[in-house]
Amino acid sequence: RRTYSPMLNRAKGQISQFDHIFKKYATQCNWDWKLLAAQAYQESAFDPTAVSYMGALGLMQLMPSTARSMGVSISQAFDPELNLRGAVRLINQLNDYYGSIADRHERIKFILAAYNAGAGHIDDARNLARKYGKNPDLWNANVDQCVLHLSEARYFNDEVVKHGYMRGTETYQYVYSIMDRWNEYRSVK
Repeated sequence: RRTYSPMLNRAKGQISQFDHIFKKYATQCNWDWKLLAAQAYQESAFDPTAVSYMGALGLMQLMPSTARSMGVSISQAFDPELNLRGAVRLINQLNDYYGSIADRHERIKFILAAYNAGAGHIDDARNLARKYGKNPDLWNANVDQCVLHLSEARYFNDEVVKHGYMRGTETYQYVYSIMDRWNEYRSVK
């Protein structure tokens, strides 16, 4: 699979006009700045004025209630730096939430999935993984498959599922697109 990974200036290793704030805030969540850039492209195609059909706002597509809970007012949500600061606060919360996943690289996939779908749905997928003999701490070929199943009635109505239906393909593709784009960005010096 090939993921679109645009760069502002490949020769100079410049991904976007926001690289300076990705670099600044990546240190606050202990992520590679190119991972934040890969996520921002997935969220908004680097458009700080973006508004999704679900109402998510800005560079990192924060939902209004999430933005407020991360200290970002709706009027601030279109400021790239403030939006990213709120997103990094959320990433840090999710990093703590998934602290039991020892492998850092693996944990990133769960953080991305929860950023996209909400931790409740990812908890449901992990519960299904446990129930069906898969590893709830591994994304590839384990929890990712359970995320896909959460759009099927026999799974989203399962007693271990508390948050119901989700569009699993969206979250599945979200995680893999960002991971693939991050690998592309990391390959550029």
